[in-house]
Amino acid sequence: MKRILIGCLVVAAMIAAFVVGRSTAPVGVASEPSAASDSVAVVLADADWVSRTYRFGAFLQGLNPVNLAEVLEIIEKDPNALSRDEKRLLLYAWAGFDPGAAFEFSLFAPEDDQLWMASAVIHAWAGRDPLGARNALLGIQETDIAPILEQRFVVGWIKAGGLAEAHDYVADHPPSRRRELLISEIAQYLGSQDSEVLIGWAEGVEGDDERFRNTVFKKAAGALAHYDPPHATDWVASHFGEGRAAGAAKLVALSRAESDPDGAFEWLASLPSGEEKTEAVGFVFTYWLKSDPARAEAWLEETKPTPSLDPALRAMAVSKGARNPREGIEWARRIQDPGTRERTLVRVGSAWYRNDPEAARRWLEVSSLPRAAQKSVLGAGGPNRPDTRAMSQ
Repeated sequence: MKRILIGCLVVAAMIAAFVVGRSTAPVGVASEPSAASDSVAVVLADADWVSRTYRFGAFLQGLNPVNLAEVLEIIEKDPNALSRDEKRLLLYAWAGFDPGAAFEFSLFAPEDDQLWMASAVIHAWAGRDPLGARNALLGIQETDIAPILEQRFVVGWIKAGGLAEAHDYVADHPPSRRRELLISEIAQYLGSQDSEVLIGWAEGVEGDDERFRNTVFKKAAGALAHYDPPHATDWVASHFGEGRAAGAAKLVALSRAESDPDGAFEWLASLPSGEEKTEAVGFVFTYWLKSDPARAEAWLEETKPTPSLDPALRAMAVSKGARNPREGIEWARRIQDPGTRERTLVRVGSAWYRNDPEAARRWLEVSSLPRAAQKSVLGAGGPNRPDTRAMSQ
């Protein structure tokens, strides 16, 4: 595993980072602590956490290169003198006047603290100086923490009003898992703030990159389903069948199925018929069956079979058939569409035949499956593959 640093906190290196930062701090930064702030040593001695938090916040409002030295000296003597939240706030405040030194300081932190400390700095830095923050990220591209810091960079940029610029930055990435994660970060942040802004962002994507347009739409749909479910179902339904919206319906339904399976599958049933709808029903139920099999099975057992639920019944039949072929066959017989039902019976029967040829043969004799389907089952091949010529006589 690649790491920025190995070992424990290197105090000398941290102080060096601070000294370098202080020497290059912007002109005009106050050289004395704010009169409204207590000494940090006094603040940290406060046994009342509510009072301490209030006073520490006041101290950070007046943070500057001079009183920062006092905090660093305390950390040098006792790395645990500040809580994790207090260190995070310290870094946010430090990034306000010398983000480069604050970032370097975070990179010398113990491994357990390194990521969240660096995230605090890069998030604050991106809002004030996105170019400077981006240059800092370029220097650590080969490290494990770089992808996560890049996500915090993008969100910090957007929070400061740079949605258009951050979007273009992400769009310039080549198709990759990293780009998908960045798109997801934008969607989750916008979804937590304003549904209309999220929708406007997703619908406003331009260019010929259909894959990018689709990824943005799906990530936006997933975020909207989490923060505003009714809005999500209406929005995705209005775009169902469009190329950019492909795959979005199943994400919305999946989010809803956890708390309202009836509503999720009723909504899917209301969508226009076609391959995407079929795939969505099967996907949602299969995922649910894996995450909560008892509840998924109980729900399907109590629900009246309908053509729109055929993909769910097929998923249940295949799942059950892997362990109990007879039970899987019973589920398959509930499938409404004759073609889907036959294909599912063949799949379950074929798996049965591979594991227990004699039992599968006995089932075939009373199965009422067409001869062609029976031949498909026997053609699966078992320990003792029979002569199938008799089946065609």
